Amino acid sequence: MKHTATLLISCPDQKGLVASIADFLLRHNANILHADQHQDAELKLFLMRVEWDLADFTLDLAAFEPAFKPIAEKFQMRWRLALGSYRPKMAIFVSKYDHCMADLLYRHQAHELHCDIPLIISNHADTRWIAQAYGITFQHVEVAKGKHEAERDQLALLRHHHIDFIVLARYMQVLSPEFIRHYPNRIINIHHSFLPAFHGARPYHRAFERGVKLIGATSHYVTESRRWPYHRARRGAHLASRSNRGFDAKGRRSGAGRIIARRALAYRESGAGVCE
Repeated sequence: MKHTATLLISCPDQKGLVASIADFLLRHNANILHADQHQDAELKLFLMRVEWDLADFTLDLAAFEPAFKPIAEKFQMRWRLALGSYRPKMAIFVSKYDHCMADLLYRHQAHELHCDIPLIISNHADTRWIAQAYGITFQHVEVAKGKHEAERDQLALLRHHHIDFIVLARYMQVLSPEFIRHYPNRIINIHHSFLPAFHGARPYHRAFERGVKLIGATSHYVTESRRWPYHRARRGAHLASRSNRGFDAKGRRSGAGRIIARRALAYRESGAGVCE
């Protein structure tokens, strides 16, 4: 179990940020293990993630917020403190295609994902047997009875299991803006990347017909769209991307088969990153 703390910060970019944060941690005897920062010149935004060992840290974490507040207010920071010992709770949404879910469950069982998976929700019962094999609660929530009622039931289940974030592992239903607002930047989806001109169903078949040479998959946060009431219309920050060469002599099936592996890998990498 990791005995560390991680501070995540976003604020307007300005002088003195790194020095102030490092000085604060040093004054409380923190041993910094990792520090990553990024400046977005166009948006004038500063982002930072700093992790330190708690072994010799002299500030009680219960007193961290009031102690850090003057710095946060001075630089107009949005910040969050995360403990390495905490295991976030992931819920998996799935429909009939089970390859991404199966890979996530296998990697979780192999201790490659630092999280708990207490719940799987599906609009079909096809994958129940996989959830049962891993000893995970499976809830079949039919969307046919109405999207509003289905999402109401899903949110109740998520609250009951204290879910921190959601992975849409080939969940073939659209999410309403109201649902997304309950989990802002805490829903992970995947889409076929490197094929921007081929929206909708059967994108790899149409890409094959047009001679596309590079195919892949990208996982991303789901964000609310103001124009369209579903998650595919607007994609948030990208988390992981995987690609490989396009189609071979075997044609469409070969490309679609290889992309299954790329989707699973992108989900695995993004899931691991969010857990960390």
